[in-house]
Amino acid sequence: MKKLFLLVLCLSFVSLTQYSQAAVTDVTKETGYISLNASTTKEVEPNLAKVTFAVENTASDAQKAAAENNEVSNKIISALKALTNEQTDTIKTNNFSVRPVYSSTSTGKRVIKNYTAVNSVTVETKDIKKVAQFIDTAIANGANRTDGLYYSYENDKSVCNDLYPALIKNLKEQAGILAAAAGTSLDGIRHINASCNTDYAVVSNGRFYAKASVDSAGSAAESVTVEAGKVKIRVYVNADFYVN
Repeated sequence: MKKLFLLVLCLSFVSLTQYSQAAVTDVTKETGYISLNASTTKEVEPNLAKVTFAVENTASDAQKAAAENNEVSNKIISALKALTNEQTDTIKTNNFSVRPVYSSTSTGKRVIKNYTAVNSVTVETKDIKKVAQFIDTAIANGANRTDGLYYSYENDKSVCNDLYPALIKNLKEQAGILAAAAGTSLDGIRHINASCNTDYAVVSNGRFYAKASVDSAGSAAESVTVEAGKVKIRVYVNADFYVN
């Protein structure tokens, strides 16, 4: 009698285990979704400019190269500071270096020929109209190299926020069309990923030299002419929509 009771109990446990496993399997279900990407751009007037000037010189020894460079660099910085406004402009030294310049003797031995000093100064301004004046002033006071001029748009979040809603609405409409074509409908949002970037408008260095050089008679050439143009704000959105 005891053996029979034990057998019935074991069979009951097996049946309950199988039933429990079947129930868990039934509630697991894959949910489909539609994934779409879109992007858009908007051109805006730049409100920030950054230009870098450099003083590069060579001397017979490192100390002399540094001293001569420092003298010219200080002259440039003083002249630029006279034009700046604390509310809109900043000036900073980016880099200063003194390095040996090597040459080879007739026997192939490398020896130090002289030393080159380089000092880079960057001016950043929110007053776009002053860019040409900064360039003229720097070159007139001894800058002999430019390391770039670019325009950008500060505080682009407001532009991004204006572009996001229409882009997401467009993606949702496309997802709805695709879902209907597949015989289903949208059932919420699975995931949204968005980014916003500003393209810089870069002006080549060659334009500075063409306008700010000295002519053959020794007179200063015409003032620098720079055109800021426009910069682009780019918005990207990836969205996944559930379907049922």
